[in-house]
Amino acid sequence: MEFYRINAQMLPKVNFVDETEIRPPYVHRKRRAGEQILYFIRHGEMHLLEDGKPLILKPGDVCLLDKDRTHEGTKATTCNYYYVHFMHGEMELVDAKEEEVARQQFERRRKAMAKEPCEPYGSYDESEIWLPKYWHIKKVTDQIHIDELIKQAIAEDYSTFENHKILCACRIQEALIEIARCFATAERERTAGGFPESYYKVQKIQEWLNASYAADISGERLEEEFDGNFDYMNRIFKRVTGQTIFQYLTAVRMEHAKRLIAQTTMHTGVIGQEVGYPDEYYFSKVFKRNVGISPRAYADSLSKNKS
Repeated sequence: MEFYRINAQMLPKVNFVDETEIRPPYVHRKRRAGEQILYFIRHGEMHLLEDGKPLILKPGDVCLLDKDRTHEGTKATTCNYYYVHFMHGEMELVDAKEEEVARQQFERRRKAMAKEPCEPYGSYDESEIWLPKYWHIKKVTDQIHIDELIKQAIAEDYSTFENHKILCACRIQEALIEIARCFATAERERTAGGFPESYYKVQKIQEWLNASYAADISGERLEEEFDGNFDYMNRIFKRVTGQTIFQYLTAVRMEHAKRLIAQTTMHTGVIGQEVGYPDEYYFSKVFKRNVGISPRAYADSLSKNKS
């Protein structure tokens, strides 16, 4: 199977992005574009030939036409689709086994979920996108999400505000990442006989903790939020991330506390309240146990480093 290995730290340079609809008797002319073309089919069908290989694209299909290959239409059809013409400085076409690519991407996901939360600059080593040249996105929710990202890219492309092209490229980059994630998840489901439900549960718990860390969180509160037994949730959470739920929550709170100490002049007690510890003494105790020094000592160390 063909994939594009893309350096995710570089944004694509988007030439055109828009929605269009073709109707008979129109047929794509024969051409070698000299730039990458992404098609995302919304309605109808598109019949193409790329370097002799027939392609019949249907709703939910994503296809990347290669800049160095010749493509042409083979049949007049009605089709509504998004197109993105772009170039990328580090984008390589490779042949690879889809099972192996999915396994590698899933392993990256597992490691990412087990990382320390809010790790500064911690995920920039995850710099590759493995994008299938052709893929059908099965889940309607995923189709809607990618549709919305491309729609946002179109709006930015038509904008007259400063840096609108950069924002357009960011939305397209996000869409490429989401397509790659959809591939990894779907292939994992196919080869493993079902994607582990525990990963979805853990991901939802992590997202909720990341957003609600300042709240009063207990096992009972988590049971209410996720309609499940806390002990069971805690077991699967530790199995996936290597931490218990409350170890993860504490790590999130400590990272936010360190940021507030570094970026504001808030009193220690106020910072504690902001990150979920209304008792100043208890906050200082937890901070020292996890960071190694008290909040005041941490602030002093930052001041010394600046001077």
